[in-house]
Amino acid sequence: MEKLLPAWGLLLYLFNSLDGGRLTTNICHESNTSIALSQIISGLRQPLLCILVPSTALDEGCQNDSGFKFNEFLQRLNQIYYKSVIFSDTELFFQHIENHLQGANECISLIFDDPKELLHRLYYRRLAHRLSLFIFYWGARLPPRSDAISFREPLRAVVITCPRQNAFRIYYNQARPCSVGHLQLVNWYDGESLGLQRIPLLPTAASVYANFEGRTFLVPVFHSPPWFWVTYYNNSYEEEEIPKVFGSTQYIDLKVTGGRDHRLLKVLAKHMNFRFKYIDAPGRTQGSIRSDNAKESNDSFTGGIGMLQFRRADLFLGDVGLGLERRKAVEFSFFTLADSGAFATHAPRRLNEAFAIMRPFKPDIWPYLILTILFSGPIFYCIIAMPYIWRRRCVYPDIEHFGKQMSSTSYIKEITPRKLMLKPMMIPSAQQMPFQLFDKCIWFALRLFLKQSCQELYYGYRAKFLTIVYWISATYVLADVYSAQLTSQFARPAREAPINTLQHLQAAMIHEGYQLYVEKESSSLEMLENGTELFRQLHALMRQQQPGKNQTFFIDSVEAGIQMIASGSVSKVVLGGRETLYFNIQQYGAYKFQLSQKLYTRYSAVAVQIGCPFLDSLNNVLMHLFEGGILEKMTTAEYATQARKISMKGPQQYKDVTKIDKGSTNMKNSRSQNRDSDDISPLNLGMLQGAFIALFVGALAAGAVLLFEFIFNQLSLG
Repeated sequence: MEKLLPAWGLLLYLFNSLDGGRLTTNICHESNTSIALSQIISGLRQPLLCILVPSTALDEGCQNDSGFKFNEFLQRLNQIYYKSVIFSDTELFFQHIENHLQGANECISLIFDDPKELLHRLYYRRLAHRLSLFIFYWGARLPPRSDAISFREPLRAVVITCPRQNAFRIYYNQARPCSVGHLQLVNWYDGESLGLQRIPLLPTAASVYANFEGRTFLVPVFHSPPWFWVTYYNNSYEEEEIPKVFGSTQYIDLKVTGGRDHRLLKVLAKHMNFRFKYIDAPGRTQGSIRSDNAKESNDSFTGGIGMLQFRRADLFLGDVGLGLERRKAVEFSFFTLADSGAFATHAPRRLNEAFAIMRPFKPDIWPYLILTILFSGPIFYCIIAMPYIWRRRCVYPDIEHFGKQMSSTSYIKEITPRKLMLKPMMIPSAQQMPFQLFDKCIWFALRLFLKQSCQELYYGYRAKFLTIVYWISATYVLADVYSAQLTSQFARPAREAPINTLQHLQAAMIHEGYQLYVEKESSSLEMLENGTELFRQLHALMRQQQPGKNQTFFIDSVEAGIQMIASGSVSKVVLGGRETLYFNIQQYGAYKFQLSQKLYTRYSAVAVQIGCPFLDSLNNVLMHLFEGGILEKMTTAEYATQARKISMKGPQQYKDVTKIDKGSTNMKNSRSQNRDSDDISPLNLGMLQGAFIALFVGALAAGAVLLFEFIFNQLSLG
């Protein structure tokens, strides 16, 4: 029924042209062309059309070289309710297409001009996109030869020819997935048979790119476990006798021996029927914005992303993180990995056992403990001294002294008619307050808390109750808890606090001299440069590590950073993807490293060229793999394969196979170091050195006080 709709429209037009059952005028060639183009455009099923015509052809009644009248064609479009936008200025036409691409809207353009004049500008301005369709009609009888004009991907081009009167052919450059840019006949219009041969006008991209028919893709790659395991060869030797070299630009022959994304690429190639060829990525990095040329700093990338940007490669995998700046240069598929950012450093080290006797009292406990001991003596003094103060009373004296004679005040009151005004006196009680009570209370509290021998200072029931409280606190609360914690720390030695958050990392870089390293031209570096305020502070601290132009905080890969930490560098920190860090620390022993918390969410995907025509087909396959759990199984399988290789060959031997620098012997030394056991170990005198140090300091302080008292007494007696 859909194929008949254009024919019914044409019949309606012919019926309206009849006068008394006869055609009043013959349908001229121009009318047939206008009808044919309007029917061809309607076969695209798009509501809006952008038309580019020469400026001279817009005048009323004007026509192009082939005799085609534009006004008549526009009238036909209006009759079928088709919206159109007409441009005669090429620059405004390009801006209109750019606005549609920025809004991710499909734009169909009809160009009444030779494609030779516009193709170069379309590629230069990056208007060749899967969302842009360019239809060329300039009255040609045959399509242009492929050696003269190449409609290469990602440009979508349709060429309409008119081999004979009232017959049109539609050629499409993306009718086959071979990417050679050849035009192929996909549809035709015949006025004799009243309409198009098929509707829709063009084959869909999903049907064309479902099967690539053995097409070969160029894939940049570099050594980045666990995503790609790459071995580099020298051209001057046979492959069997070539040493593995990493990071040198003179070795361009490579061989991919495994990896999660290598598995994924083989699955995609099998499902979509294409082949792939690995090529060495420039600089063996993902890529970053160029800084050597100020004019290209906004849109020019290096590395594998740069190859895609300049259309020298087709796909790029290997934990390629998504980013705002990268989206301006390439496009990304459905994510292949939902990862998070993290950093790795050395495992928490053992703390010095000389200070083990002090560690049970943490900094938040020490102030309260010291205040308790200091106030215990004065409180004990107040409890003892208050009864003596309360028992003092005011009494009137009964004896009056008159020189050497004494008289009783009671007798004087009886014989004296005048009333005497006597001043009351404070008469103490019979019991006297102990001598130097305050000093004794202070020393009693100190000796009691320090578990020294001491006698009961006072026999009052209040003082006895407080003494019992002090004794219970000193014996059960402090002594027993302290002894239990000290014993547990001796049995399982204490370790320093781990660095888990960005705040801890910032404090460690400022106060402890930690150095942060990041893979060059990676998404982690972009996060440091373009992240929030805390990330920018870390980036500034990282640049302060090496002032000047020697940016030694860049590492070739995350694996190189993990190797640097494993070799004994205790103040190094490596920032990267959590999955990549986790995989690499397994190779050297997870007990040697500390992996931080999840810092931010990051996604990795397959990078393709801007406007890639097969991106939708690629997304469909990746979504099916994700929904089926195959992507997660690939990652797990790569971990299992790595564990088997390590167990079969040994950690160092396996690293010699995949690593490239044979002169590095630090790993051998680090492998020979014994692992600090986390199990309970027997107590030895070395763990008690802190107690002996405290005893020595106490004896020295006591001797100094004794000498000071001796000198003071000698001076006072002299």
